Amino acid sequence: MLLVIYLLLRVLFGDRFWWLSLLNTFAHLLFLPLLLFVPLALLIRTRQPILRMLPFMLIGGLWFGPYFLPKNLLTPTGSVIRVLTLNVWGNNNDLSRIETWVRGVNADIVLLQEISPAYATDSLPNLIDLYPYQFSQPDSTRWGGIITLSRYPIIENDYVDLQVLPEPQRSVIDVNGQRIAVYNVHLAWPVSEPRLPPPVDSLYWRVALGFDDRSRNQQITNLLDHLKKEPYPYLVGGDFNTSDQSATYNRIAAQMHDSFREAGVGFGASWPVSAVRGLPAFLPPLIRIDYLWHSEGFRTLKAHQPQPVGSDHLPLQVELEISAANSSQ
Repeated sequence: MLLVIYLLLRVLFGDRFWWLSLLNTFAHLLFLPLLLFVPLALLIRTRQPILRMLPFMLIGGLWFGPYFLPKNLLTPTGSVIRVLTLNVWGNNNDLSRIETWVRGVNADIVLLQEISPAYATDSLPNLIDLYPYQFSQPDSTRWGGIITLSRYPIIENDYVDLQVLPEPQRSVIDVNGQRIAVYNVHLAWPVSEPRLPPPVDSLYWRVALGFDDRSRNQQITNLLDHLKKEPYPYLVGGDFNTSDQSATYNRIAAQMHDSFREAGVGFGASWPVSAVRGLPAFLPPLIRIDYLWHSEGFRTLKAHQPQPVGSDHLPLQVELEISAANSSQ
């Protein structure tokens, strides 16, 4: 009955109310009890509960099942670029581990978020030999900035005014004569002061009682409007602080292509990494909030999540083909 009520509210109102938006953020987890109740009903051979749960099994299968289907890997015919995005985590005190790992991945373009000013005021000098083109942006609204690393020339740098801080970076990068725009994004944390005093002072209670996605949603609206006027084929990567199960995700997916959904397998949940956040290490991340989106002019070849590297986010690594038509841009 609770699932019936939830699904009706989701269809009718989307993310209109904060409490419904919070439920939508974790929508896939609402179906988890079926994994316990269905085998239990089969074990005790109770027919009515099985029949009642059957529609929700079907809904869950149609909704989430395609995530786990193997993807048809494409054969590239044009230029291929490898892109890496990672929220380093502002409380990460060992950036040297991240730098060593980034060097080993050897991507062409790296998008990092929550870089502490103590490590990156203007650049990451330890990676300058691999990434001679770097664009660093301090973030005065929180404890970490963002930085774009590229082995290809960055020929334009600017910031995108979304009317709500923080601002994304925009870089125009020349990839073997083909110009592409790359956006490094870290959208607003959708949590404000708790509406009620939390029973325990923990991150998860503060999220539950203080969830507020209005600023983030305004950023998304303004970003999508800005991208409609982008003259170059573009990539938009980073920490969106937006679950792929939310109704808001569908607004983004209507305008851009989700690389992981195109070529990745599974839910792709990226936050929180349990061991870093003080949870039992066997628990997987709960939701996906880290993305690499792309416009027309690209094809996703591969997308996967490497293992944890000390952040409370999982990285995302993507290979894309740039359409030859882009060379005329």
